[in-house]
Amino acid sequence: MNRYPIIEIPFAYRARCWFCGEPQETIINFPKYSSEESLLTHRPICLPSCSECAMIVKRSAFCSLYDYRDAIKKALVMKHQKVLSIGSNWTEQELAESQLEGYAFEGFKRSAWPMFEMTQGRINYAGWDLVVDNEKLIIAQQHDSFEFDGVTYVSLDDAVTHALQTFHLDEQLFTRVLSVLGKEKFGQAIRLCRLYPLLTSKNREAVFSDILESIGL
Repeated sequence: MNRYPIIEIPFAYRARCWFCGEPQETIINFPKYSSEESLLTHRPICLPSCSECAMIVKRSAFCSLYDYRDAIKKALVMKHQKVLSIGSNWTEQELAESQLEGYAFEGFKRSAWPMFEMTQGRINYAGWDLVVDNEKLIIAQQHDSFEFDGVTYVSLDDAVTHALQTFHLDEQLFTRVLSVLGKEKFGQAIRLCRLYPLLTSKNREAVFSDILESIGL
């Protein structure tokens, strides 16, 4: 049952999930429980959602809709990490020209890039302006998003988590190298650390020193 006013839905976005742009399957209340209204920094609302976005986050108490949306995006990145890694490991042309053979591999070559693009689009989707009763909702955003390989992550921390899982990086080494290079050189930090996938505490410091020397620091 809809407890709150539903946001206005422009014609171009009719029957779309506000969170990811997939076809709408339900209308959700935000907040989920009326007892959580006191936590909000804005008025309670209803908005369209696909079934996955409506169910993927189990926690319910948030201070704003953007906090809830960020939690959904994080959960989608984690759930579809393998699909997103396609875009990190291949380009569309490389995938099409790959020498993968066999029925299963041919199917992968045909479907992998469209699957990546669809998932990338869902993660990057920003919804539309929130308007209720002809009044635009102004909601402060708490986090600075971070873009890498065409995917917009909720935060730099989420991009780091994705990189660690996708490229099997040593977390301590990668975060130290990234702190030296800066987030603007996120890709370079990955390329450098991929050379050292298996490290012990004994040789990690030596590897870090070697990397610093290789980049002239």
